Amino acid sequence: MLACGVVFSVHLLIYVLPLCIKFQHDMLYVVFLIAGVLATFKPYPTLSDPGLFLSMVSLFPETYPFLRHPFVTFLLHLHSALLLPLFHHLWLSQGTGNANFFYASTLVFGMSNGAALLDAVWSGLRVAIGKVPQTLDVVQE
Repeated sequence: MLACGVVFSVHLLIYVLPLCIKFQHDMLYVVFLIAGVLATFKPYPTLSDPGLFLSMVSLFPETYPFLRHPFVTFLLHLHSALLLPLFHHLWLSQGTGNANFFYASTLVFGMSNGAALLDAVWSGLRVAIGKVPQTLDVVQE
């Protein structure tokens, strides 16, 4: 049982080197992405885990046009922020809820963090590529 916990904690180190290599032009963006990875893969998530990650989004306004699904990600975070305290109260305080309801809401929470992380990686890669010139013509011979 101890080995499983160690592996789950150590696997987060795998993400550091590839992110540092790919985003070597902006190390603050790497710190932002690693905060997102840590918030996504935390074994016992709380609502405050993605707080640092989501608050650091405002440091990179150049990525806003390249976010693919910002509204869906926002709705997933809102959904989990409302359901996690509700199901926690029903399950532990009143004793009327089921543990599966709380588990399902933590899955939605993890999915929303993953969606935000994927959007951040995608938009960071698009910013790194830069603007593609539209002056190129396709010539068939």
